Amino acid sequence: MVTLDSNVAIYAFSEVGAKAAIAADVIGKADFISVQVLNEFAAVARVKQRRSWSEIAEKVADLRSAVPRVLPIAPEANAEALHIAERYRLSFYDALMLAVALQGGARTFYSEDMQHGLLIDDTLRIVDPFR
Repeated sequence: MVTLDSNVAIYAFSEVGAKAAIAADVIGKADFISVQVLNEFAAVARVKQRRSWSEIAEKVADLRSAVPRVLPIAPEANAEALHIAERYRLSFYDALMLAVALQGGARTFYSEDMQHGLLIDDTLRIVDPFR
């Protein structure tokens, strides 16, 4: 099972550069994403890319079409994220995406922002698709 970080989704829908093609390929492999990916994608599209709300809604719909299974952030994920953040010295929000990935059964988590090759709880491997 495969899932991904919001940065991969942002690159995939940026439509610019070589990273966009790699990210689009990764999205095609994803079995699910966390709702947090949708939230962060929308926030970056609005603040950093200055996209309109209608354009953001369209891109979020495209992302949901590409990866239709979206997992919620359950209360149990919060507790697991605290453990992951402390154990692996990650930000809470990165740890939260990893906790949802573990709950969804992912074995691979694509991210540019986290340590390539890091194995979380002997189960989930972080892979930088742009290396």
